[in-house]
Amino acid sequence: MNSVLEEFLEQEVTDATYEDLFNFVSSRHVCRGTFECLNHVLMKVSSSQLIIFKNFVGVENTKAQDAVLVAKEYLLMKINSKAYKMNFDKIKSVLDN
Repeated sequence: MNSVLEEFLEQEVTDATYEDLFNFVSSRHVCRGTFECLNHVLMKVSSSQLIIFKNFVGVENTKAQDAVLVAKEYLLMKINSKAYKMNFDKIKSVLDN
């Protein structure tokens, strides 16, 4: 698995952010937009593709940074996998979307 994706899942999937994060990724109504997490930005570039990159606030001369393009269904499965490992109370089904 990509290091950016691993770091994103480790740092950003928490009990407090799980539902909002899952709803943003799974939403059919949001085709483009961003979801700013604590350390990462999740950018929806189409209804089925997202880009994840680190959030660098105030860095003016950044020419390139690591990012990962990920499919919506794959990301939802990874988010839920992390949620199951951490024993979250309310875990949504990927198949309901």
